Amino acid sequence: MPATATPGSRRDIDTLPVARTRFTVTTTADAATVAVTGDLDLSSTARLQERLDEEISLRPAALIIDLTAVGFCSSGGLSVLVTAVTNAHAGGIACAVIASQRAVVRPIKLLLLDRVLPVHPDRADAEEWLSLVARLR
Repeated sequence: MPATATPGSRRDIDTLPVARTRFTVTTTADAATVAVTGDLDLSSTARLQERLDEEISLRPAALIIDLTAVGFCSSGGLSVLVTAVTNAHAGGIACAVIASQRAVVRPIKLLLLDRVLPVHPDRADAEEWLSLVARLR
């Protein structure tokens, strides 16, 4: 049960609900990057979907989804990634996913989603791939 504050009482901040997952958006002329920190679970997937939809609607030259700081990715998180990559491609936006954590990469490979999701181990690899895609267009 969350702690309640009354006049003159002290609140235990460890019991207050805290957003465990953060999204940071960085935009350059080359790409918009949505970096995720925390867990992609039921409490965060809807917010991630909204953030990615918003970035795609802005029509960046490319979209990078950086999951290097994600410790857990639920099936809902994987669904959000597939939807975002599909929507980006449908809008003519090249998209790359950066993931090196086993908790993210393993389910992607087991479910064969690496056939759909352009997963790269680091930012340099993702940017190199995106520049190649840009030259092919």
